[in-house]
Formats: sequence, C-alpha cells, structure tokens
Amino acid sequence: MTQPPATPALPAEERDALARLTPLLGARASVAPDRPCAPTPLALVEQVMDGSDGSEDEARARALARGLGEVIRAVADNFPDNIFWDLDYLTLCLWQAGSAPATLDFARRVVSLCLGFGNKSKLRFRYAHDFLYGYDWARWVMRKPEERAGVGPFDLAFFDYLDGRQQALCELVASNDRKYSPLNGREFRNPFSFIREPSEERQLHCLLAQVDLIPLKAWRLDGERRWDLPFTDLRARLAERLGLARAGDGR
Repeated sequence: MTQPPATPALPAEERDALARLTPLLGARASVAPDRPCAPTPLALVEQVMDGSDGSEDEARARALARGLGEVIRAVADNFPDNIFWDLDYLTLCLWQAGSAPATLDFARRVVSLCLGFGNKSKLRFRYAHDFLYGYDWARWVMRKPEERAGVGPFDLAFFDYLDGRQQALCELVASNDRKYSPLNGREFRNPFSFIREPSEERQLHCLLAQVDLIPLKAWRLDGERRWDLPFTDLRARLAERLGLARAGDGR
C-alpha cells in the first residue's frame, strides 16, 4: 500500500511561536463568504505544507513559520486596525519562494511595505486590505496589461513597484500635495471617496466578496484573481450605494 508523502516536520518551538501569534489577529475576520473566520497562523503553515513531496528540509519549514510570524507582526504593528486576515495565498507564496533564505527575504519585503505604508510612516494608511486583496495590484496591471498581466499580486516585481510608489507618495506629502497632504496627529490617510471607518470597512468589503468584486481571493490557496475590471471604481460605486460616500476631498 502506497503511503502518502511526508510533509516536513515543524519543530515544536516554531509551532509554539505560531500559536502565540493568534491573538494578534483579533477575531480573525475573513471576507470569504463560506467560512466564519480566517485560519490561525499555525493552521496556515500546516495548510500550505500539507501535500508537499516531503523533500523539503526542516530549515525551510522553520523559515516559513518565522517568515509568516514576521509578516503577521508587521501587519498588526503597522495596521493595528486591520480587520480581515485572509493570509492563505500570501502564506503559500512564502512557501513557494523556494529556499529558506528566499522565504525570509520575501517576508522582509512584505515587512518593509508595512513599515512604508502603515501608521508609523508619513502615509499612515489604516488597513492592509488593499494590498492583501489585490486592489493595488489590479489597478497597476490594468494600466499596462500587455506588460503586467503575468505578474502576480505577491510577485517581487509588484513589490518593486510598491516600493517606488511609497517613495513617490512621501514626496507628494512633503510637497503639501492637495490629495496627499501632511496629516494631523493620529489621523489616518483616506484618499478615497468613501468612508473607511472600521464598521463601514467591514460592511463594504464583506459585500464586495459576496458580489465577487474582490480582485484577489486571498483566502484561496490557488490565488484566484483577475485584474480586468475597474475594481477601484466599482468599490467606490458600491460604497456610494451603501451611503458611505464622503463629503469633500480625501487625503
């Protein structure tokens, strides 16, 4: 009788470290219509390693656990109001980065983006949702689809773009741009045409998932995604229909 392939063992200390991260995810809210909550960090790692061919070494398993831990801590620390935690596809991308060093390098790229766009930066965006669910990516691909359609939302080429975008936005803030002006105190940046307070953010994005207007189904391991709709505009229109439109210009 053929035995199923063995998955690389995750050392006990890494399992314990992942378990300690669970409270950082709060209620572990998910936008997926068919599940009540997002997986725990330990469940994410077990999920993506399940079904591997067993050839991966312990170092790679450790790197996945540690890399995911770095990402979760960065999201929680830089986007403390983040609501949705569908990290399934991002965790798979960490695993598929290759070697242990490549996995950790990938994680550090994500951490750097969190630092650059989150509440400790000049930009102070409130959530990681637009990154995690592909809104930033779909908008970028749609500008030059013939060049970018083959680039995924968590590919390094897109991370390179986001690094440049972060620098460009900081320059706009420094120049007192009308849309991206300096913020006051602990104010969050909202350049969008709709309200993004937590209750409104939850309502809007749960409905977007129900009507299939999320660019990246981040809760799926296959990373089902599409860019060929104006998702940013469609989201704004749905927000307006829900009565979430803002008065005046965003910043």
